[in-house]
Amino acid sequence: MSSSPFEIFRRNLKPLMVFLTLLALFSFVVLPALDTYMRRGGGMNSDPVAATFDGVELTRARVARTTQNHAAVVRFLSELATETINRGGVPQTPGFQFDEQSGQIQSLGIDSNPGEEATINTLRFYSESQKAGFELDDTAIGNWLTRFTDGTFTDSEIVAMLMRSSGNQLGQQHLYEQLRMHLLADLYQRGSLVGLTNGQIPVVTPLGQWENFLKLNQKATVNAYGVLVSEYLDQTDAEPSQSDIKEVYEEGKKRLSYPGDQSPLPSFGRPDSAQIEWVAADLQQFLEVEKAKFSEEQIRAEYERRLAGGDFQLPVGSDEEAAAEEQPATAEAAAEVTSEEQTSEETAEESTDEPATDAAEETESSEPAAEDSSMNAIADSSVRLVMFQDEEPATGEPAADAETPAETETPAETEAPTEPETPSEPETPAESDAPAETEEAAETDQPAEMSDEEPATEAESTESAEEAPETESEETEEEATSEPAEEAAMSLELDDEPEQTKPQSFEEVRDQIATEMALEPARNALDQAVTEANKRMRLYFSERAVHESNVSVGVQKESDAPERLNLKKMADELGLTYGKTEKLVNRVSVDEVAPGTSYGLGTGFNRRGPPYGAMMFGAQMQDGSMLPPQPEFSPLRSVDLEAGVTYISWKTEDVPTFIPELDEVRDEVVLFIRTREARKLAKVAAEEIAASIADGNKTLSDVVPEDKKSNLIENVGPFSWLEQLGFMQTVIAEVPKLDAVGDEFMREVFATPLGEYGVAPNDPQSVFYVVTPTEFQPDVEQLREQFRQPQQRFMAQLLGNQDARNIVRGFYESVDERTGFEMRLSDDE
Repeated sequence: MSSSPFEIFRRNLKPLMVFLTLLALFSFVVLPALDTYMRRGGGMNSDPVAATFDGVELTRARVARTTQNHAAVVRFLSELATETINRGGVPQTPGFQFDEQSGQIQSLGIDSNPGEEATINTLRFYSESQKAGFELDDTAIGNWLTRFTDGTFTDSEIVAMLMRSSGNQLGQQHLYEQLRMHLLADLYQRGSLVGLTNGQIPVVTPLGQWENFLKLNQKATVNAYGVLVSEYLDQTDAEPSQSDIKEVYEEGKKRLSYPGDQSPLPSFGRPDSAQIEWVAADLQQFLEVEKAKFSEEQIRAEYERRLAGGDFQLPVGSDEEAAAEEQPATAEAAAEVTSEEQTSEETAEESTDEPATDAAEETESSEPAAEDSSMNAIADSSVRLVMFQDEEPATGEPAADAETPAETETPAETEAPTEPETPSEPETPAESDAPAETEEAAETDQPAEMSDEEPATEAESTESAEEAPETESEETEEEATSEPAEEAAMSLELDDEPEQTKPQSFEEVRDQIATEMALEPARNALDQAVTEANKRMRLYFSERAVHESNVSVGVQKESDAPERLNLKKMADELGLTYGKTEKLVNRVSVDEVAPGTSYGLGTGFNRRGPPYGAMMFGAQMQDGSMLPPQPEFSPLRSVDLEAGVTYISWKTEDVPTFIPELDEVRDEVVLFIRTREARKLAKVAAEEIAASIADGNKTLSDVVPEDKKSNLIENVGPFSWLEQLGFMQTVIAEVPKLDAVGDEFMREVFATPLGEYGVAPNDPQSVFYVVTPTEFQPDVEQLREQFRQPQQRFMAQLLGNQDARNIVRGFYESVDERTGFEMRLSDDE
């Protein structure tokens, strides 16, 4: 019997073919379908738990679905509020805020920032409100919507608008459930603030107001000696026990560690980090490109056009003009070997003749400019007196014409005597002037905007004189003979634009003109380049997202991924600059790279939006809203307004937060333990120094060792406890020459009487200061007088108090502990 494998195969051909066929069917039909099922959520642990409370597990799917409905409801309420305002109504529900100046809705009355964490908190506080007996039926929700629309919508219109807004994904019941959940959750949370706030204003006792007032207004000057913790590290155990190492590691493994973190608490967790790539559009670079496109003739033509319009004029004094003309005259005289006296005489003639000529051309008078000009009031007086004495024979006009009120504008030939004037006025220098001077004086009485017009005629000068107020005339007639009149005339001459300005040369303003000509085209070119770059990056992000989705369902393979966009090549093409990080950066260290100092695009009246690190890595903002982190290859646009640079950046590698193993951070753990022991030694040393001089027989400088004199800092200050940055925003005041002092240091300083000594660490507890106040200012009586002002007490009240903040924090902690709340959003699936 043959034992050849081929013989066995031939005998069992049919069974083998059936088996292979079934195997092929299973491999190419069943397995792909099973894989798709598993990827779409089938199988064990396909829907991980996002959070737990009260024994209830919130799955990711439920949280995502609720968040999606929340976003749809927020969008619908925004559209409903806008239409309500367009119909002439104003939403009347509590919490709704609308800025009429910017035309933007600031608050809808419910949480307007959908997110997974916000959804989890809403669900658990909604559950707590139900346990507390709070409820809202459909009728109450309907009344809320009626007030929200201010009665401008019917129920059917609201439902129809909801269907349109949500794409028929939400119905009335979904809307009511979302509103009920958010309104009750908000009501329960606001219950924690009862008695702590009055609307948006914190409730503070009079003693609390006084303490806040002192923190802002009382200042101290101190002498301080710093005991450095680092100097005592050598006195600690270099090999801590294994139990201490493990205990400290467990305490700090979930606390994130950032570069430069000076917290005295252990922190070994690694924050989320990323590799970042960006392109930048610098306005200055685009300006240079556009300026290069203009020819010299175009720039000069623009210069001539604007010069004719009165631009590029610089004010100059008569002395400067004389000096400017004297220099070329002197140089010419030296070349001709002439005497210095002749040169000075010629220069003086040139410096006086030219202004006189200009004045003659402007006023049709041959008198020098210094005699032709005067103050408006003196000019008015001169006109009246000269007209009375000299012009009456020529025109037959009574002298009373000069006294005509400003509102009656009569020609010089018209007799309009309104108030007689006696010619018994003593003759002044203005009265002896020629009639031509009358025209010039009248011209100087015209408004400034008429100074560039043609010289006034005799009739026009008469009208100008008639327009002068009578009261001003009487006062200036008395002053016409005074010596300051000549000085006033000189000052008016300086105000005469043709005499006090001279044009700048083309070379002086060429770059300015070219820059102004190129500014608008440069901005347009920058906008086009940024828009095109953002478009390409957004397209790649979309294509990549579609590919990942197709791979997850088995439609495509990893090898079918779209080709990655080459940012450097794109930047060169569009005239942008390219950059990338050389290593992983986090939300703190990202400030060290170029886009790190930029901000998001502002909205409304805000010039800038959130900081770059918050937008890239996500953060909770001051208004309570949450910024989600940017996914990989999602373009983020930001602007550095000071530098005039626009950035578009994205993450090329995203590393989530993780907890390192003990072996990875053992050195950090040991260093923390040793530093903790060194703090104790440094504090004891500082307290011993303070005790040794407490009797007042010695001072700090007496007990500080010679080699540590550099750590003694005298006359530090004055400084206050807090500095106010804005409305209801304060920070610990910065103390010059001291290292990062904090609240504990300030408390010790302002609680220690003058001449006594205290010990307090800085904020990171790297230095323990022996400190003695030498002066407090202002004195208490002056502070009390200031505190009596209602505005001061109100500002102190806005700061709130730490006790109230501790109560609110304790409320949330008690809810977490009572319900066994645990957030699992950051856990690996």
